[in-house]
Amino acid sequence: MIDITDYDFVVLDCDGVILDSNLLKTDAIIKTLEDEPERYVDKMIVYHKNNGGISRYKKFRHYFEEINPCEDGEIKAKVSIEKFAEIVKKGLLKCDYIPGVIDFINNIKRKGLPLFVVSGSDEIELRKVFSKRKIDTLFCSIYGSPFTKTQIMKNVISQVGSRKKGIFFGDSKTDFDAAMQFELTFIFVKGASEWEKGKKIFNGNSNYSIQNFQSSNIITEF
Repeated sequence: MIDITDYDFVVLDCDGVILDSNLLKTDAIIKTLEDEPERYVDKMIVYHKNNGGISRYKKFRHYFEEINPCEDGEIKAKVSIEKFAEIVKKGLLKCDYIPGVIDFINNIKRKGLPLFVVSGSDEIELRKVFSKRKIDTLFCSIYGSPFTKTQIMKNVISQVGSRKKGIFFGDSKTDFDAAMQFELTFIFVKGASEWEKGKKIFNGNSNYSIQNFQSSNIITEF
């Protein structure tokens, strides 16, 4: 069982944890790179799925520097990032929530437990999306790129105090690494995750993984 009452603060990733938006972003990368060779786009998708939680800035730079390098790669990366943002922005306002997550967040909020969003999504964009979806006030802070999750978690810890006990709900290796680095309990939200290795690692481990927030193994009653 996952007993939230054992913790002093809660951290949630966004894509695949709050919003059911992982597939949306994968499709957006394909559309953004629609004029690029298919074999390179396929490599980009593999990189993207293996590195969930890393910012779009790093991903598109990686594409034009490592996968399909070119002299004007920096310009192409910038154009691609802007195109990707336009595609994603509309989708984030319409996509579903991960089942049960809003009830879970509201319950934690009512109990007065600090809640933080630590995402690889663009921070300004994410705050606008949360505001338009009217969920921004549920969180103490909403953080995203261009800052890394390590940088963000340092900020979170400075707010709550280094002696506080935290729990991190994530769906990617980046989330897992951040949780381990700052000694938070990590819970793998696997239902919409694209982290295939994570699904194997946490397979059958109900103490540290959930399908979604309707799972019966989460205790939130204080």
